[in-house]
Amino acid sequence: MGLLTRTFTPELVHEAVEETGAWEERTKALPSTLVVYFTLVMWLFTGQGYGGVSRELLENIPRRPGEKWTRPARTGSVTNSVTKARARLGAAPLRWLFGQVAGVQGTPATPGVFWRGLRLVSLDGTLFDVPAFDANTAYFGSGSNGGQKAGYPQARMVALGECGTHALVGAVFGPFATGERTLAHWLPHHLTADMLLLADRGFPSFGLWEKAAATGAGLLWRVSDSFRLPLVKALPDGTYCSRLREQRTKRTIDVRVIEYTITRTDEHGETTSELFCLITTLLDPDAAPAAELAELYARRWTSETIYRHIKIEQRGGHTATLRSNSPAMIEQELWAMLCVYQAIRQLITDTAHEHHLPPGQISFKSALNAARRTVGADFSPSSPGRQDP
Repeated sequence: MGLLTRTFTPELVHEAVEETGAWEERTKALPSTLVVYFTLVMWLFTGQGYGGVSRELLENIPRRPGEKWTRPARTGSVTNSVTKARARLGAAPLRWLFGQVAGVQGTPATPGVFWRGLRLVSLDGTLFDVPAFDANTAYFGSGSNGGQKAGYPQARMVALGECGTHALVGAVFGPFATGERTLAHWLPHHLTADMLLLADRGFPSFGLWEKAAATGAGLLWRVSDSFRLPLVKALPDGTYCSRLREQRTKRTIDVRVIEYTITRTDEHGETTSELFCLITTLLDPDAAPAAELAELYARRWTSETIYRHIKIEQRGGHTATLRSNSPAMIEQELWAMLCVYQAIRQLITDTAHEHHLPPGQISFKSALNAARRTVGADFSPSSPGRQDP
């Protein structure tokens, strides 16, 4: 079974187009369902142009009786046809598809997924370079270095990842100027009461903490040195109770504070120390020992691993940008990117379960290469019974 149709069955892709109203107005050489698959295949063959991607896709598709998929003979015609077809499709079907496949993949038997009955998830953000077309520059914007603007406009993504499997639970995109904390407000609805959410010091605020805690999930976040945490009660394990305070309304939320120092020695024998300050909703020291929480916080780096797999191995390296010349098509590409990543992750998780291995022992790059070899397997982009409008 090919990876794409293993996860994105023709019936599911048909439903995505149906639910988002993305059907073509009349029968075309590139119908909407085929264009959905094309946008997905682009993320298996990021180093190829539209012509190469179309060959990988179309030359291996078994046709149903009466189906005729055609590819323009000239490269320029391929690019023009695909560009128009992608614009016609829009981003909504890919966003809808990601919503269907996003989510946790681990079970209680999967190593590293749970701690004391809580599923570990991590929150973090990253940036993607996009082509410097006028529309992209105007919408996404970019950072600066010493007064000089960055070379490319940048899209910002914030995502929730499952620590044990590296699967994506949810994600949101925005322009560079929209901060990670602002985007993160769109993600707490993915949390459940059996989760423990890890996040770094860029995320804590009263509003976001309150929204995330209201889901019933446990929280374990690092805070910056400037974060005010008054001592309310010292606890016997060396941690203490404090309160977050909302300045405008004077409302407060009880938290527990864990402070510890990590000392490192480099290859030259130089020693450096770094103070960590964590806040958590887990107030009982007996049920949540401080040493275990300090060790757990290191699992936040799961997010960095997820982004490395996407940006280096799947996308093709630090210097690779996306393909599209408009914000709408950039959004389409980004959702397709996450769809393919999640499909590869599901393949890894299923294989790990079958062979009783931790998912982290299976190479993402090897799974990606296996997926590339299966593009044409058992593949048909049309849903049975579909009637053209």
